[in-house]
Amino acid sequence: GSGPVTLPWSQQYAPVGNSIFLSSLCAALPIVTIFLLMAGLRLPAHTSALAGLGLTLLLATQVWQMPGRLAASSVLLGAATAVFPILWTLANAVWIFNMLVASGYFEVLKQSLAAVTCDRRLQTVLIGFGFTTLLESIAAFGAPIAVVAAMLVGIGFPPVLAAVVTLLADTTIASWGTQGMPVVVLHSVTGLDITALAAVIGRQTPVASALFPVALVLLVSGWRGFKEVWGVTLLAGLAYGVVATLVANFQGPYTVGIAASLASIATVLVVLRRWQPRRLWLFPADAPPQNGNANGGAPSPAAAVRAWSPYLLLVLVIGLVNSTPLKTWLAKVSTVTFAWPVLHNAVLKTAPVTATPEAYPAVYSQPLLTVGGTLVFVAGVLTALALGLKPRRALSIYTRTLKQLRLPGLTIVCLLSTAYLMNYSAMTYTVGLAFGSTGFWFPMATAFLGMIGCTLAGSVAASNALFGNLAVVGGAQIGIDPVLAAGTLSSGGTMGKAVAFQDIVVAGVALQLNNKEGELLRRVFWPSIVFALLIGAVAMAQHHLW
Repeated sequence: GSGPVTLPWSQQYAPVGNSIFLSSLCAALPIVTIFLLMAGLRLPAHTSALAGLGLTLLLATQVWQMPGRLAASSVLLGAATAVFPILWTLANAVWIFNMLVASGYFEVLKQSLAAVTCDRRLQTVLIGFGFTTLLESIAAFGAPIAVVAAMLVGIGFPPVLAAVVTLLADTTIASWGTQGMPVVVLHSVTGLDITALAAVIGRQTPVASALFPVALVLLVSGWRGFKEVWGVTLLAGLAYGVVATLVANFQGPYTVGIAASLASIATVLVVLRRWQPRRLWLFPADAPPQNGNANGGAPSPAAAVRAWSPYLLLVLVIGLVNSTPLKTWLAKVSTVTFAWPVLHNAVLKTAPVTATPEAYPAVYSQPLLTVGGTLVFVAGVLTALALGLKPRRALSIYTRTLKQLRLPGLTIVCLLSTAYLMNYSAMTYTVGLAFGSTGFWFPMATAFLGMIGCTLAGSVAASNALFGNLAVVGGAQIGIDPVLAAGTLSSGGTMGKAVAFQDIVVAGVALQLNNKEGELLRRVFWPSIVFALLIGAVAMAQHHLW
């Protein structure tokens, strides 16, 4: 007859001495290892990530007793998700940027920006903050970090500073992501009402968003530099925060990012037409500007439009698909969905994570034509035409881009494989249950749990998928409103974006900062912790005072 029937494997959550606390310390070892190797010993990111994956495999099979075939299958599912959509998106975003540089139009783009202002503090607010948040709301998965960091270096920012500014700015919008994706994911894993979730997150994150441009300018120019431009800096943040709150509470999660970032950019441009700082602030290495402009003069309108065309096309293509019925139709004809071999429903979640034992699905599902990376690819093909590049030249730039992404690609594959393995082996849940036992401090702990999830998985959407249920389960044990618990997890997750290993790798690749990942991690670490504390404090107030 048929082969032997394999029974599902049941997860266990306290394998070390039957203690959740000891088990969670053990489960956190891979994360701590990756962190120490990268930030402490300054090892390359791919080496650190490989070590982390190796350790996770060892713990999952030996301590959590996961069968080897299930462990191998979950590693492969993580790797598949890393390649498509994440690496696919990253490769196409970097390709567009490389074409812009190769065509010579990147120089024109820099001149057009310098013509608005050559004050480095205002460029930080306008490009570092405004343009990063706009791009993140259009094409996620590290694309904005790659694009904007390279833009800042192109206009004369020191590479490490450019990377730090972009990484931190990208956290502002991470809770909304591209078209509200993190909130959509949170809704799908928890079953909670999506408008209620958007409203809660829309009352937590804008507090941090409004202060973010301030933090960035302080980082770039110090207190003395900040004092001279504090008004416009604060206005940029307030415009972002107020619009984000209104749209989230009245419109739902889908257009929060685009509306808020456009409001912020428009505010800065309007102010700069009427007002310029008394003293021009430049980097020590900058040449003094001729006739009030760092790059000589503004390019002709035609040249400027051509130079900006890749980003205009990006906004256009993504906007066209995502805001019309085209998206539903394309998704219908191009979605590939299948149960992941060996793993699907072969793992049982048990109490206390679920009330009754429940099969853990493993399904790989991707809408090939509507996923962000494909839309960025289409914009890339149109960019090649707009910049007048011959097909052969565009193709050779693409192959060069893929070569550039070999090691970062390996890192991202290892990190996602680690995240998926920790999920299916129950290590993730072990950590989550330890957080659930924090009682009074639960809202603060949940914000930090979100931060850890995003650091590991690289996006707030992935962190919400990892821990969304856990926040609700943990909160329910101590009587916390499930919408507040899940929303706080998502809001806290935003602060993990800057320290997310894969984003740091992306910034390193874009700027060719070989083996500087550890330094980037150290520089974004404390600002992220401070803002996570701020979001945790808001959540504590919402729960205990309202």
